[in-house]
Order: sequence, then C-alpha cells, then structure tokens
Amino acid sequence: MLPILFLALAIDLLFGEPPIYIHPVVYTGKISEKLIKPYKGYGYGILIWFISVIPVEIIFSILPIYIPIIPIKLILMALFLKTTFSIKMLYDIVSKSRELDERARNLVQQIVRRDLSTADKGHIASAAIESLFESLVDGIISPLFWFLILGLPGAMLQRLANTMDSMVGYKTKELYKEGYFSAKVDTIMNYIPARLTGLLMVIAGKLLGIKQSSNPFRFLKNTQIESINARYPICIASALLGVKLEKKGYYTVGEGKLPGKEEIEKSLKLFKLTLFLFIVLLSIIYYSLYGLAFFSYPYGLVEFF
Repeated sequence: MLPILFLALAIDLLFGEPPIYIHPVVYTGKISEKLIKPYKGYGYGILIWFISVIPVEIIFSILPIYIPIIPIKLILMALFLKTTFSIKMLYDIVSKSRELDERARNLVQQIVRRDLSTADKGHIASAAIESLFESLVDGIISPLFWFLILGLPGAMLQRLANTMDSMVGYKTKELYKEGYFSAKVDTIMNYIPARLTGLLMVIAGKLLGIKQSSNPFRFLKNTQIESINARYPICIASALLGVKLEKKGYYTVGEGKLPGKEEIEKSLKLFKLTLFLFIVLLSIIYYSLYGLAFFSYPYGLVEFF
C-alpha cells in the first residue's frame, strides 16, 4: 500500500505528467468526446458514462493487480496511481503565475474554464487561487482518499468520474440531461474530500500563523457558489487569505480587495502544508492497518473490513 503511494508521489514530484499514451484520462476523454450528442436524455448520459469509464478502469486499475511479477506490478500500479493526481503541474502553473503578467494570464487559462483574455490582474490571481484549492480537492486529495477506501480502482474511478464531469457535466440546454449522471457521480465522490480538505486548510492556516480576518463558515453559509463541494476550499481560502475571490457573473466570496502576488505566494504555502497534513494522515491510517504491506493487493479499507 504505502510503497505504491510513496512511489507514485515521487514520480509526480520528480517527473510530472506521463506521456498521454499511457494516461487513462486521455482515453476516457476521447471515448466520451466521440459519444457526446447534444440534447440526449438522462439514460444516454448514463450509457456514455459506463462506456467511457469502465473499460479504462479495468485496463488501468484492475488488470495490473493480477500481474504475477511483483516488481513490474509495483511499478505499473504506482505509475497508474500517479495518473489519478497531479501535484507538480498544478503547483508549477500557479507558482509561475505569481507575477500576474501576460504569461500568467496564459498559464492560469490552462486550469480554468472562464475566459481570462480581458481579465485584470486581480481576477487572474483570483482564478489561480480558486483553481489551486478546488483542484487540491478533486485533483489530488479526492483520488488519494478513494485510494484509501478502495485502493487503486477507487482512485482511478474518482479520476475518470471527474473527467466525465469536465467533458459532459455542463449545465447547458444541450448537455443538461446528458451530463446529469456524470455531474452527480463527481459530486458524490468529492463530497467527503471537499470537507476534509476544508478542515485541513483551517488547521494548516493555524500552523502557519495565519490570522483569519473572517469566519470561513459565515462565507460558506452565504456563498453564491453553486457547487456544494467547490464552495468549501474556495470560501476557506478567501477567509484565510483575507481577500475577495470572484468569478465575474457567478459569485463573489469574501471581503476586501482582490488578491495579488503576495496572496498567491501565501496560498502556495497553505496548499503545501494542507497536502502534507493529508499525506501524513493517510499514511498513519494505512500503516496502522497494514504496516508497510509492501506486496499486498491495494484494495483499500474494503479489504480490511
């Protein structure tokens, strides 16, 4: 269990993203892209979810478990686990955007859906910080949370479910019914990780000596953010950083000015410590149940119970 997790983390931090031909997200994305048809119904949305997710899930997370040669199994499982999260790429994009110049505009545009072509520096910084912590949930902590619960198949399922949400889960007339199932599955899988991330962010803020200018739970109560999961990291980040985070035309969270370079740097420290706390917590739970379990099958807590 733990060797696979630590090796996957090392691969991410040292090498970043693997080639696209071994990235399961790419295959699920390509399959769903060919199947998406505007104005289809709820049933069709369920059908394309299973067609796009299950074959990739089997190939990248189920079959490697049964490879008889232990070293090859260990390496493949660590590599495939790494494809479920992305720490280095996310951190590098936000870190390189701190100067809030034209390069920053292009970098942040890679990780947000909103159009930043005419955005000012404050809104570019806001987009970077919002995406940093929202992606901390669904792009890092959530797949590793499901690795704890269901092993590699759980982590892969979360990653592919999140991919389907990004492909078809738009609330437009064309895709509302078709994307309903994808959106709901993604919401369910990120429900606990989002709240756990929020709690760890508050603890990390305390450890960093950040004095909260506002109560994040007050922001949560009054937020305009539609996503019941994204509101947790975004509202808490706003309160800890003491700034306003805004997606024009959709929501404004927090009080004060829009963020700048200083707040981006502070957010990166908060990101690192929050993630570190989660990795420590996850490792303690695993070690308490299994020890190092170097050659065990990573079925997660389901195996334990």
